[in-house]
Amino acid sequence: MDDAVGSEIGARRRQVEVITFWSLTVLGAVVMCGAWLWLSLASTEQVTESAKAPPGDTSTEGLFVIFGVVPLVIVHLLGLAILQWTAPRARGDRGTRWIMAAAAVLVASAVGLAVAMQVNGGVLLAPDVGGYAP
Repeated sequence: MDDAVGSEIGARRRQVEVITFWSLTVLGAVVMCGAWLWLSLASTEQVTESAKAPPGDTSTEGLFVIFGVVPLVIVHLLGLAILQWTAPRARGDRGTRWIMAAAAVLVASAVGLAVAMQVNGGVLLAPDVGGYAP
């Protein structure tokens, strides 16, 4: 009798883990959309501010990296850590949690990139000035 109760609790716990993981993955896709859009905004800011600077002024160098690339990397790393922590536990295999988390972050990032490019008219970096279209 105790085995049946224990297996039912284990099944419910796994169900909660799966629901939590996929809910956070969907939320992560929304966050990735914002992170990729932020990257394009940072590149636009870099281009417009460097155009206003006097010739030879390097005060705007690195703004794009600091305000665009670094937050994008941080969002990816936080997403990977959070999803790895909430990934459903496989029996005796820790590596599957990392693989599931990495795959979820990759898909969420791809969705975010696609949405950002769609919003920016197919251009990722500096959308206001023609930019870079991968």
